[in-house]
Formats: sequence, C-alpha cells, structure tokens
Amino acid sequence: MIWQISVAIIALAFAVLVFFLIRTLHTVQESLKDTNQTINQVQRELNDVSAEVKGLIRNTNQITMDVRTKMKALDSLFGTVENVGDTLEGVTSSLRQVSNRFRSNVTSNLAEVNQTEDKKVYKAINWASSIYDIWQRIKVYRMSKETARH
Repeated sequence: MIWQISVAIIALAFAVLVFFLIRTLHTVQESLKDTNQTINQVQRELNDVSAEVKGLIRNTNQITMDVRTKMKALDSLFGTVENVGDTLEGVTSSLRQVSNRFRSNVTSNLAEVNQTEDKKVYKAINWASSIYDIWQRIKVYRMSKETARH
C-alpha cells in the first residue's frame, strides 16, 4: 500500500508539474507570437523606412550634383572677380602714383609761382622806383632850365 500511495503522490506531483509546465509553455508560446508579430511589424516598418532612405539618398545625390554643377559655374565667376580685383588694384596703384606725382608737381609749381610772383613784384617795384627817379631828374632838369632862362 505504501507503494500505491507513493505512486499516487508521484502521479499527482507529475500531474501538477505537467500542469505548470503546460501553463509555462503556453505563456512562452504567447510571448513567441507577440515577438513574431513585433518582428514582422519591424520588418514592414524597416521596408518603409528603407524605401524612404533610398529616396532621400537619391534626392541628396541629385542635390549634390546640382551644387557641383553650380559651383563649377561659379568657379569662372570667382576667377573673373579675382582678375577684376587684381586689375582694380593695379589701377588704384597707378592712380596713387599719378596723384602723388601730381601733388608733388603742384607743390613745386606753387613754390616756383610764389618765387616768380615775388620776383615780378620786386621787378615792378624797381621799375616804379627807377621811373620815379627818372621823373624827378627830368623835373629837376626842367626847373634848372627854367631858372637858367630867367
């Protein structure tokens, strides 16, 4: 009889173990279903995102090509601007030299004009003085002639 009770307890323990094992397996099965659904959903979303990323990469490539084309077109413009800048720098340098020469010429000419004007004034004063002296001598000569006649 002990044997029978022992077998019954073992059978009952085995049944309880099987019951809990079935529940655990059922829970694992539900978890696997949820995981499978999640993986399927992630794959669909990944496919959608992948398509969007491919479109974005295509757009980026087109924009890059467009920018390269426009940059190449601007290269000649920047070269032209550089040449214009160099030319303007040369013109400015030449104008500066001409301006400096003009200023020095004007300064020296003004000094010469001032000296020339001073000389002219001096000569005019000498002439006026000489004429006055001659006039005085003529006057004295006439007076002496008139006095000699009287």
